[in-house]
Amino acid sequence: MEKKMLNRLPLRIRKKQNTEELILLVAKQLFQKKGFSQVTVPEIADEADVSVKTIFNYFGAKEELAFREEVQFCDQLILCLLSRKENQSVFDAFQEFIWSLIQSIDPDQLIESLPGFHSWMDDPALEQRYLRLWENYEKRITDALQLEFGHVEFDPTLRVIACQMVSLIKTLGSKDFKNYLKPIPMALRYRALEKWTLRSLELLSGIRDHLQKND
Repeated sequence: MEKKMLNRLPLRIRKKQNTEELILLVAKQLFQKKGFSQVTVPEIADEADVSVKTIFNYFGAKEELAFREEVQFCDQLILCLLSRKENQSVFDAFQEFIWSLIQSIDPDQLIESLPGFHSWMDDPALEQRYLRLWENYEKRITDALQLEFGHVEFDPTLRVIACQMVSLIKTLGSKDFKNYLKPIPMALRYRALEKWTLRSLELLSGIRDHLQKND
């Protein structure tokens, strides 16, 4: 269905989407192979067979190529929270989002398929940008919750709730978590991931009552 809808888009839009996806794919492959700092924008342009100007038409900086997927992931999360089913709490929508994510991961490629941290993100040039990514998650989720509950002024409680949600996602996509999974036999990794997710959601379940009072 999604492919059919995509084909209905004007040719110009489809070409733009294909170009953007190609640039992202090439950039990720080069970052993975050589490291973020060792890859230049002209090199990405050459490999993708586009001009440097074209890349900057789609992405404001090389760092955006490194983090575009994570920004899109945040968009998906916020959409899930705000378009939740009738009588479904925000926490339950968040829980459903996390479980859907876990179930979408290929068990045979579990570590490589987890969202978030990539090996080339260890580059010192990306350290501050990586921290700002999570801060942006927290702010955007807080803003979404405030709009959802009709809060005119900043509510620090909602910021704390957003931070708790982000902490789970941040840990799930972290280098440390992937290193935690590596020694576990491949056949048992997915079960270990499910158990960790269940425990983490149970720890966060205390926010359900507060959010339901605001619903």
